[in-house]
Amino acid sequence: SYLLPHLLPTKPALDIHGLCHQTTNTVQRVFKMSFVPVGFWQRFIARMLISLAEMDLQLFENKKNTKTRNKKVTIYSFTGTQRNRCSTFRVKRTHTVYWQEGLFVTFDGGYLSVESSDVNWKKKKSGGIKIICQSEVRDFSAMAFITDHVNSLIDQWFPALTATESDGTLLMEQYVPCHICAASKPEENECGEKVEDTQYFNMEDCVLTAIELDYITCPNHPDIPVSLQELVPELFMTDFPARLFLENSKLECSENENNVLGQGGSGTVIYRARYQGKPVAVKRFQIKKCKGSPTSAADTMLKHLRAMDAMKNFSEFRQEASMLHSLQHPCIVSLIGISIHPLCFALELAPLGSLTTVLSENSKGSSFVPLGHMLTHKVAYQIVTGLAYLHKKNIIFCDLKSDNILVWSLDVKEHINIKLSDYGISRQSFHEGALGVEGTPGYQAPEIRPRIVYDEKVDMFSYGMVLYELLSGQRPVLGQHQLQIAKKLSKGIRPVLGQPEEVQLYRMQALMMECWDTKPEKRPLAISVVGQMKDPTFATFMYLLSCGKQSSFFCSQGQEYTVVFWDGKEDTRNYTVVNPEKGVIEVERMSCPGMKLCCQLKFQNALWAATEDQKISVYGLQGMCPLKTPQKGLDTPATVSCFLVMPVVKKNSYVVLAGLSDGLVAVFSVSQGIPGDSCSYLCSHTANRSKFNISDDDPRQNPYPVKAMEITNSGAEVWYSNGPGILIIDCGTMEISRRLEPFSPPSVITSIACNSECHGEEVVWCLDDISNFLVMYHVTTYQLCARYFCGDCSPLRDMFTIQQPSAAIPATAPINHKAIESNPLVDMSIIYSPEVGTQILNHQDSLTDYCSVSSYSSSPPNRVTRCPSSLPSSPMSSSSAPLSTDFEESDKFHELKPSLDHDAMPAGDNMQHLQAVKILPVKDLIWIPRRGGDIIVIGLEKESGTQRGRVIAVLKAGELAPYGTLVDAALIAKDTVVCCFENENMEWCLAVWRGWSARDFDVFYQAYEELGRLETCMRKRR
Repeated sequence: SYLLPHLLPTKPALDIHGLCHQTTNTVQRVFKMSFVPVGFWQRFIARMLISLAEMDLQLFENKKNTKTRNKKVTIYSFTGTQRNRCSTFRVKRTHTVYWQEGLFVTFDGGYLSVESSDVNWKKKKSGGIKIICQSEVRDFSAMAFITDHVNSLIDQWFPALTATESDGTLLMEQYVPCHICAASKPEENECGEKVEDTQYFNMEDCVLTAIELDYITCPNHPDIPVSLQELVPELFMTDFPARLFLENSKLECSENENNVLGQGGSGTVIYRARYQGKPVAVKRFQIKKCKGSPTSAADTMLKHLRAMDAMKNFSEFRQEASMLHSLQHPCIVSLIGISIHPLCFALELAPLGSLTTVLSENSKGSSFVPLGHMLTHKVAYQIVTGLAYLHKKNIIFCDLKSDNILVWSLDVKEHINIKLSDYGISRQSFHEGALGVEGTPGYQAPEIRPRIVYDEKVDMFSYGMVLYELLSGQRPVLGQHQLQIAKKLSKGIRPVLGQPEEVQLYRMQALMMECWDTKPEKRPLAISVVGQMKDPTFATFMYLLSCGKQSSFFCSQGQEYTVVFWDGKEDTRNYTVVNPEKGVIEVERMSCPGMKLCCQLKFQNALWAATEDQKISVYGLQGMCPLKTPQKGLDTPATVSCFLVMPVVKKNSYVVLAGLSDGLVAVFSVSQGIPGDSCSYLCSHTANRSKFNISDDDPRQNPYPVKAMEITNSGAEVWYSNGPGILIIDCGTMEISRRLEPFSPPSVITSIACNSECHGEEVVWCLDDISNFLVMYHVTTYQLCARYFCGDCSPLRDMFTIQQPSAAIPATAPINHKAIESNPLVDMSIIYSPEVGTQILNHQDSLTDYCSVSSYSSSPPNRVTRCPSSLPSSPMSSSSAPLSTDFEESDKFHELKPSLDHDAMPAGDNMQHLQAVKILPVKDLIWIPRRGGDIIVIGLEKESGTQRGRVIAVLKAGELAPYGTLVDAALIAKDTVVCCFENENMEWCLAVWRGWSARDFDVFYQAYEELGRLETCMRKRR
């Protein structure tokens, strides 16, 4: 809604003066002004209406969430007794009337009135503000509520009113009528009229007196002291709950230099102290006491200056304490309590001090990200979560910097690591922005200038600078003087950080640059950043590195961080070496003439390079550069499609297997890094015919290239691909001993990987190029345990059942291949279930047509092995997501089957981006990169004695879209995943990911799940 001031009436719509009868339960305040600025009343009324509306909403939420309690909550009252209330001024309105220069609110048991005062005080002031608050239960917290709004409005938008005239008199003064004088002559105290006998106390006198006493003497009745708690309730914080007033006897605070934690603005000092035996931080406001009464003009001016200083301290104390009291969030420092004598408040004490101190201690010897990647992400997330909470409450922090971020823990397993503090200069925006030159040079947004309105985007600029500190470990220094720094920032000059491949937190670095954009409208909102950082891609994507035009990509096995590109052939052949750990190209286009490479193996100090002319060249390495004349040349009957190094047989000896394009496997014995003169061959075709009774006309006997090999069974076996099947080599006898049938022709297995399941048993995963299914085998029993379809458009939270080996379908189960050949697989979906065997869904007939190819159960075909709709709608850690039961899966089959069929198979080229490329066993997880550039992350988990596979994350960086298609991927040094992209111009790019384990994902997900839970608990408790 909008407030249109010119449409407001000049007078109230009802006779409010009939309600303004003076009683002993009434307090007043008068602001006398030399002039009332244009726009003052419009802004004031808008603020009041917004605050009252928020109050109504809070009352509604409290009523909705209230539970019956026998214990009553008490708060501090004007007269020192206890009243049954919940907090500060918070009432249910019955009527609200507002006009061009006034507002009137009635509520049960009282009213408040704020209107323009046209009385010519002392013939100097031409107008002002008159405030009346009446309450039958003597709850005058409304006076503090209104004066807070008036003072903050003047301070932010009309600071000229705080100046003086040429003769030294103030442009604005506050007066407080003595309520005892007013009550003694009630018949003469009609609303809007001035009673000559009533004493009007100057606010300065009240403040100076309140420093030491809680009463003031009125000349009309010197024998009856006037309580300052009733006269100026805001100075004594009487609108605060009693539980927040510190018991000074239980506060141990020494102003010793050793206890000083830091200093704030306006001379405030923060001390380490103890309250009720617990460590706290006490922020002390220093107020100079006024000695004696003024006897000259100089003394009067000194008194005025002291009064102004005291009022400023009281105002800052009240503003910060009120703001802290209103904030309830796990990432914001909590208020322990307040005290008037001495003027201070106690806060939670941060065990590790400020983020500035922590970064300086940890940045020694570290070039980037001194706190580590996971902790840095958690700290950045908690900071922006706190900011989003403040912005939701229309509060602009105005001074976000590492000094105001307090550190609770550096343990990534802790739910809370940091909290925001110091709200002395924070502003409430009331949907109109804010004014005032606030903040710290270097963190201050360039739009913060005198008389310029700004909004919460200034906090996002400061957040960008804090991200710079987290990434670099250094403060954002741009100069020595504020004006110099401001000029540089306004010109777009920013602190220098390394390249993304050096920093290796790509998304956070990009966010940093987005946040410190010179134009506020281009900076993101805090709440949108919170959403971005909940995606694990934000923390795992390290960087992308353009590598130019290349022909082929290979990576090293073992613990080495090396990726090699080859390009050209014959005299123009060259290679490029990339170090993904450092993000640098160590060797660029080093010449190495020869035929075009088709495969490469780097092991120890040898490089095996297989070329298209069916030769293998073995180079001795000293580093990687340069490659000279090969130490050995080997010939093969076909081109090499893959290499594998078998376990070391004896010292300095090992065996290299070379899978060939015609299905043969060449076996080379290597001693002292040099292969022997002879080699042996394993023939897949012969083994298929003689051992497994596969006839020559069977499509499984086609000359399939060996595309993948993997060592399994603790080094006792080698599993390698043979078209749609897997052949197993016994390493003891070096003979083919077994064949498995995970797929059917024309599928070809493209990737094989080995890792362990939940019980520690070894399993093998394999992937094909047509059906796009991931298949899992138990190594010791050779039984097929699970299948998962990798072509789902939205795979997050997909699940599939893993059968125990004893209950698994035999791997040698006969399959009717003729039935399969009758329809092309590109028009079918294959679904595997242990109850009904393998099912084929025919797209050409209908969505509901299916046939059971092999069945080992009499149960009806009424269930599928994955049930994404039974999972929660938000990402969860692998330890916390609820799992559906078998009964739930059965109930949801009819609902899922059409969508499953729709998503199950890529229908032509437009679905090729969903085709899985490779299997990467990253620690205890399986990462499946797909051609479109995203990565499916699968974890295994136990549930009621069974195991399930679940997609715990889908990593996708939109930044990679312009770089083409993902063509290959590799795991380097066990903790880094490298994905290789190629565009239509044959230009290659590396996308490097941080290889997280299941524990890492758990920590990541729990970071925001637990934070959300704590925030909900605090809101309910409040």
